[in-house]
Amino acid sequence: MFLVTRFFVRAAGLVFLTAALSSCNLDGFFTKYGDDPVWVDPNASAAAPGTAEAGGPGKVVYGRICAACHLGSGKGVPGNNIPPLAGSAFVQGDPSVPIRIVLHGFRGPIERAGAHINGQMASWKDQLSDQEIADVLTFVRSSFGNKAPAVTPDEVAAIREATASRFVPFTEGELK
Repeated sequence: MFLVTRFFVRAAGLVFLTAALSSCNLDGFFTKYGDDPVWVDPNASAAAPGTAEAGGPGKVVYGRICAACHLGSGKGVPGNNIPPLAGSAFVQGDPSVPIRIVLHGFRGPIERAGAHINGQMASWKDQLSDQEIADVLTFVRSSFGNKAPAVTPDEVAAIREATASRFVPFTEGELK
């Protein structure tokens, strides 16, 4: 009797599993390597790659380093302690401020557009060259509605040298 009951339980389970799987879209579970989705930036310019209209090398650095936190739109995620770059007074003001932030990092608390942000940005002085920092800051200062002049590698080099002994992120008070 035990074996008969056990057989019927397994058979019922197999019937249930078959019915459940047959109603599923199995094509969605099994894809080929070539089926990977291609992400298209809705804000991307139709300009030729590498041109100033396309964002140049600064856009490439931004996409690789900055967009993961500040987003492709530059709006940041204030609820997750990531301030916006779009419309930022720090971004559009004295170029030494964003240069120092990228070189040595930044830590809160700050308030932006009514949002209280208390995060920390990493230092990029050991990962990015003066040229890459100038490129990405030039891109940020002229994107997302920002309108500020370009940053040069010489400006970055001068600030890198002047702040070489610094090992902690800047605070808002130190940058004002």
